This record gives sequence, C-alpha cells and structure tokens, in this order.
Amino acid sequence: MDSKELEKSFQSLNIPKTHATVGIANLIGTNKQYRSLFVNRRLPECGWSDVQIQNLLFLFSILDTNNKTMATGGDGEGEESRWCGVGEREGRVYSSLVAQRHFGLSHGMGRSGDITEPQPKAAGSSALVKLTLLIALDALRRGSGLNPKGPAAHGILLPLCTGMSMSLLLSSLRSPENQDKNIVLWSRIDQKSCFKAIASAGLQCVVVPTKMNGDEVVTDIEAMEVALAGHGEKVLAIITTTSCFAPRVPDAVDEVAKLCAKANVYHVINNAYGLQCSKTSKLINRACVVGRVDAIVCSTDKNFLVPVGKIDCSLCILLVFRSSIAVC
Repeated sequence: MDSKELEKSFQSLNIPKTHATVGIANLIGTNKQYRSLFVNRRLPECGWSDVQIQNLLFLFSILDTNNKTMATGGDGEGEESRWCGVGEREGRVYSSLVAQRHFGLSHGMGRSGDITEPQPKAAGSSALVKLTLLIALDALRRGSGLNPKGPAAHGILLPLCTGMSMSLLLSSLRSPENQDKNIVLWSRIDQKSCFKAIASAGLQCVVVPTKMNGDEVVTDIEAMEVALAGHGEKVLAIITTTSCFAPRVPDAVDEVAKLCAKANVYHVINNAYGLQCSKTSKLINRACVVGRVDAIVCSTDKNFLVPVGKIDCSLCILLVFRSSIAVC
C-alpha cells in the first residue's frame, strides 16, 4: 500500500488529514531508511529506534515460508485456503515464546553444507544474514580501521564461537594437496580455546614459546624460525594472536607474515578482541602488505556486545584475505 492509498484509507476512517499526514510522513521516512540500508549496505549515520529495528525484523520474518498463513491460487476466484508448510527445510517453532524471542525467524543460515548459501524457503532470513555481514564489515572498516581493500575486503559470518570458527577454518585448509601437513605452530598464549581448536581439527599443535622484553611478553621470532625449520614440510599453518591478557602484548604479526610468505605456509590471525584497538588494526594492515595473511578470526561478542548464552548464539567474522581459501 503506497502513501496515497494509505491516506485514502485514513480518510475512510474519518481520521483528519492533518493527523494522518504526520503518521504517513513518519512511515515514508522509515521506508527511506530501509531503502538506504539495502542500497548503501552500511551502518546508518544516525541510530534507528527500537520500533524501526523490530519492524524491519518482522518484515524479514514475513518473507520466510514458515510465517505464511494463506496459500495463493485457490480453486475459485477470491477463495483463500490455509497454508501448510511441509517438506525439507521448513522452519517450525512449537513455542510461541521462542517464536516471539526470535521475531518469527526459524530457518537459520546456509544450506547443503555451504554456510553462505541462501535458503529456498527463507528469503527474509537469507537477506538478513547477507545484510548482517555487510554491516559488520562496514563496522570493521570505518570503526576499527581495517583496510577495505585488504583484510576487510571479504568475510564470512559464522554462528559459532571463536574456537569453533578457528577449528572450522583449520579444517578447510587441509585440502587434498595438504594432507601430509598436520602441524600448526602456535605462538603461546595462556588461553586454551585456540589450542583446543587445533586438536578438534585433527591437527598437532606445536607451542612456540614467547620471551620477555622488559615487563612485556612478546613474540619470539627466532624460536618461530627454529620451529618452522625443524618441522619443515609438515607445517600447515602458523597461528598468531593480536590480543591477550597482560603482560602479553600482540604478536609481531607483520614479522610472522614475512616468515609465512618465505616458507609458503598459511598464516591465521586470532583477532578475537582486536577490533577495539586501532593500533592492532594498523598492525594487521601492515602484515597484509609486507607478508602473508590468509585469514583473520574476529568475535562479535567481544567487540560488538552480541549476547552469549544457552539461547543466544555468538557470531564470529572470518575475514578471508587470500582468495585461495574456501571456507563453507
């Protein structure tokens, strides 16, 4: 229903034109903001109200078949019949409380083993996933300062925690030509998530010790070179970390990137917390220029305050810098 039809509908209800004009103008302005989101694919300069956000989510929800109530094309003209969704990938929610919590969205993301594929029966959910990634990338570029033509050029949104995203990434690196490479060099941090991710991917973790520099714990480039030379052709990748608990400082990812380029091994950066620090983003930008960086894992709950719990699922942003990696 366009604005003119809506105005006529208000008049038929004896709503004064002056009153209706204000409401219609607000509706038109909101629709322009929605259109701008689709066209510009970036965060709006001014934040939206909760009502506008909820309205857009419900609009996406209506586009999914699980929220369709009437079937089209009845036997007779003007005849309506109830829609009954059956078959593969048909979203169903038994509890109305759960449906309300998720704005009627129940299809999730991806299909047939490809996390980036749109769903045939969920146009709204598929569009929401695409827009979420585009908005997240915009935040990385304009907010964090990652180079839009470098590390923030492409990305994948995963409904997983940081460790599982890292494990999925490492599994994808094990292509048929890399089956003999089963060692991952990991610059030590005293946190278990990345260590477990390497084991979950069926790979062997070799912990490279760090060293003290004053009151800081820093990357030991010499130890990394020794480990890389010692394990030779067995090394699949090197994992570095940009942020951890003090006194650990960000790894020298630019120097490690040079080693990876020289040795022709994958370089994965664990940037779970790093989006909040412009100096860290500059370090990653430099690493992508002077050496090799294949992928960067960032966490939304640590940087964008996305809720984490038994019901709400955290999202990880996997930045794929080198086009040689295919992650599904």
